[in-house]
Amino acid sequence: MKKPSRKEVKAASAFCIFLLAGVIIVNAIGQHHAYPSTDLMRPATISPQFSSELAEQYGLGGSPQTTTVADERIKDVKQSINGELNKGAFEEVVLEIEDETNALGGYVESEDVVFADDIWSGEILTKIPQNNSLDFVFTVRSLISKNGRVISIATSIRDITPASGTATQEPLAQIRTTLKEISDKPWQLTLPTSPLLAGILPVLSTFFTWIVVGIAIGIPAFFTVLGIVLLIDRALKPAANRLFKKK
Repeated sequence: MKKPSRKEVKAASAFCIFLLAGVIIVNAIGQHHAYPSTDLMRPATISPQFSSELAEQYGLGGSPQTTTVADERIKDVKQSINGELNKGAFEEVVLEIEDETNALGGYVESEDVVFADDIWSGEILTKIPQNNSLDFVFTVRSLISKNGRVISIATSIRDITPASGTATQEPLAQIRTTLKEISDKPWQLTLPTSPLLAGILPVLSTFFTWIVVGIAIGIPAFFTVLGIVLLIDRALKPAANRLFKKK
């Protein structure tokens, strides 16, 4: 059998490129509709105005306001803070959290810390008066940010006022702070989080993914299309020509 001519190889290559381009475009459009913006994955920052409004609405902080029906309701407040600390900052941060707890009239209900593989990690459960809970959360958030990064902050507020309306003592806010040091060992290093890398890494990941997909799918597709081109050019076309010449 004769080797494929340049014309046949070019035809097969062009068809494969066109096919792969179509697959990439369709996939990109599908991803755009499924994930219209990566901003949705980023934790929202709380503006001072919003935090003031939140404090006034739920009575969790700020200066005393005029007593309203909402102020007379009994609330159960639970908050959690999750953060990563630079190596060596764990002990200092924990001590400052304890000092802040005492300064705001609260206490540490439980403290569980672990030192393993040269890394500190742990969880501190504090009870804070509800009118100081937001101040405490914002202070701890700032403290963690100075020594690492805040991963998440969550707040849960439930109305637990008895149906009978009988006054009960307002419970303290429960705040759970989870901390872990970031390892500086080579095999445990994480990529630095910078806006430049955050923009480049997804592009590189997509680029190399499509290279692998192109090799895995493109090469078999090329030979398949080349076989079809050869069949048309060397079998079907001559047969059709002979058929029309006889007529």
